[in-house]
Amino acid sequence: MQGFGDSPLEIMACQAMLDGRCFLQAFTYSASWQTGTTTALGANATVEIGTQINSDADFVIQEVEFTSTTAAGTFLATADYLLTVVLSGSGRQIMNQAQMIANYAGSYQAAQVPRRLPMPILVTANGTITSVLVNRTAVAANRADFSMHGFKVYYTMDKQGITGDRTQIFHIL
Repeated sequence: MQGFGDSPLEIMACQAMLDGRCFLQAFTYSASWQTGTTTALGANATVEIGTQINSDADFVIQEVEFTSTTAAGTFLATADYLLTVVLSGSGRQIMNQAQMIANYAGSYQAAQVPRRLPMPILVTANGTITSVLVNRTAVAANRADFSMHGFKVYYTMDKQGITGDRTQIFHIL
């Protein structure tokens, strides 16, 4: 298993920050399915949530985590939920089919730790991460949270007046 900061994306981002072409800041985006809202995850239900990435910075997802409660303060140890994640805009699916939530995300509540991704995922500013959660049980979730931990990439100008951008730093459009 890779250590923290060992992936090419993390190394390129770190080098760019050291060169003064960007600033990196820890950040978490999440999708929340909550009772009493339009995102409520009922029994045997499928609900899709789009998480908008702010337009101020790109976002690199390093690890993911999932928790769910059946009542206020009552954590569900192992949820029988399926998850599909798609990067809207590019249309890139993160998996070939829906995955059992514990297999993909891990959770502190299920005696696991958040799952460190084998390769971090770069999501461009103003993009959307679409998360589709399927509850395969006869019990509605009170609240379910899918968290994506990582860092924002704020592009800056170095001492030579060169502005950093994703094409220079990550070699992508």
